[in-house]
This record gives sequence, C-alpha cells and structure tokens, in this order.
Amino acid sequence: MVDRGLLYREWKQNQVVILLSIVFLVLANPLSIVNTYLSYQGCFDRLDPQYCDFIVNYSISNLIDLNWVPGVILAVCFLGMERSKGTMDFILSLPYNRSHIFQTKFWLGSFVIVLSQLIGFLLAWLLILVYSPVHVYYFEHSSVGVIVISFMTYSLVMAAGALTGNAFAQLLTAFSAAILPYLMIALPIINLEIVFNFHIYEFFSSIKGYYELENKFMYLFPFVYVGNDWIFDNGFILLIPAILSILFYLIGYISFKKHPSERNGYFFIWKRLDRPVQILVIIFGILGFGLFGYSAGHSIIGYIFGMIFGAVVGFFVSYFSIYKKTKN
Repeated sequence: MVDRGLLYREWKQNQVVILLSIVFLVLANPLSIVNTYLSYQGCFDRLDPQYCDFIVNYSISNLIDLNWVPGVILAVCFLGMERSKGTMDFILSLPYNRSHIFQTKFWLGSFVIVLSQLIGFLLAWLLILVYSPVHVYYFEHSSVGVIVISFMTYSLVMAAGALTGNAFAQLLTAFSAAILPYLMIALPIINLEIVFNFHIYEFFSSIKGYYELENKFMYLFPFVYVGNDWIFDNGFILLIPAILSILFYLIGYISFKKHPSERNGYFFIWKRLDRPVQILVIIFGILGFGLFGYSAGHSIIGYIFGMIFGAVVGFFVSYFSIYKKTKN
C-alpha cells in the first residue's frame, strides 16, 4: 500500500514542511496548557489570590483550534504544488502505479497529523498532572475532536488535489466543497423565501425537535468545524467528520487512480467536470449576488440587478478559472 521508495522521495521533497507540521502539532496542545498556567500566575500580580483559580477550559479558543491548518498545507504540498510545478509528471513516470503514489502521499500526511497530535495530547495530559488545575473542562473531547477534524480537513484537500490541476484550483475546490451543503440547500431556500415572501421556519416551527434538528444539520457543513461550537454538543457528533473523512479519502483515491490523463495547468484533471461546474458557479453567483442585492435595499429591483450582476461575475470567474490554462 505504501512504498518505501516513494515514502523516502516524499520525505526528501517536503522535509521542511513535514518537520514544521510535526513541531506545531506536537506543541499546540501542551503550549495551550502552559499559556493558561502563565495567565493564572499573572493573575496574582493584578488581583487578590482568592480571585485567581487555575482552570483549564478547552471550550475557550486556544492554539489547537488551528490544528487543521497543517493538514491543508501538507495536502497542497503533496498534490497541488506537485502539479503546479510540473513534477507530478516525473512521479507518474516512475515504475509505480497511481494507487501506490496516492496511498503513500495520503498516509504519510495522515501519519504526521494523527501521531503528532497524539503525542501532543500525551504531553498536555502530563502537564495537567503536574500543574493540577482546579478544574479541567472538555480536555479529552476537544483534543480527540481536533484530531478527527484535522484529518477530515486533510482528506478533503487531498481529494480536491486529486481532482484539480494546480494548487489554486485545489484550495478553491476544497473551500467550495466545505460550504457545498450551504450552497446546494440553504442558499436556494433563502432565495425562495425572498421571491415568494415566506419564512421556511414557519412551516416547521411547530414540529417537535425542529430547531434541534436544524442545528444538527449544520454539522454536515465541513467548515462549521473550524470553530469550536461542536465541543458543547454530543460526542457522537464527531462521527460525522469521521464519515466525511472516509468519503473524501475514497473520492481522492478513485479520482487519482481512474483519471490517468494529465491536463497540466488546467483547473480540473477530468475534462467532463468543466461544464457542470461552470454552470453551478453561474447559478451560485446568481443566487448569491441576488441575495446580496436584496439585502442592500430590501427591494426586488435590487434583487434582480444582483442576479444579473451575479450571472456576469459567475460566467467570467468560472471561464477564466476553469478554461484558462495556468503556466507551470
């Protein structure tokens, strides 16, 4: 599944990025504990000691909230930058099949992301034992959740890299996929509310558990996990990013394996995606700018002008992004 020769090649090619990712992911969790402890010590200089308590609370934003960032960087270096620089052609010319190439890249990054954070979790746990805070909130739930979410983010960007022909296209596709449920469901519903002058919640507000179901629905959006609101919910919520990770891995693996024709510099590797995606971009441009035009003046005229402007913007953005070849 993972070839040693390819593994060595990836290590030499991305050594600096891999080492920096390991250092950040290992230290992020324990440094959050140290920072909280230093803030506790500084409290004695400002307030009476009876008002100073050493409390570790992971529901408050801290350094591990950024642990998804190294996954994005690694995925771009492994696929997007290789395609942008043209070095992917050299890798594909080596005596390895495409399955081995993708598996090696994917699992090397996965190993870095997961193992580094597990070490960081262990170091943070030891610091908690040493410092003995009065209360510790959401430590295990947050630490494990961030590992799952960072792996999901890495899988998403790797899948986008398997479908696209350069680093910019990879990042844009990954971001679009992260908000795709909103674009496909919420954006059309909001536009229907404007056109027909109704509110969707009026039809479902009487249904028992509607608002709870609506909140749970938001967890289908990968970008929701960038924040830490998920910490306050049931631990089973993390099954969603875990399942999404598997889905993104399969999409990336199948795409990399089944689309052998390289289109150097083009947005998508698979040419058949060009037209459907362009149509979607234009539609989202119409709906998005229409909504913006309506919100600016709360008038149908503004809504119509916004839709026209969105159609023009969507066409040109999609045309120059998808159909124009970038230089390697």
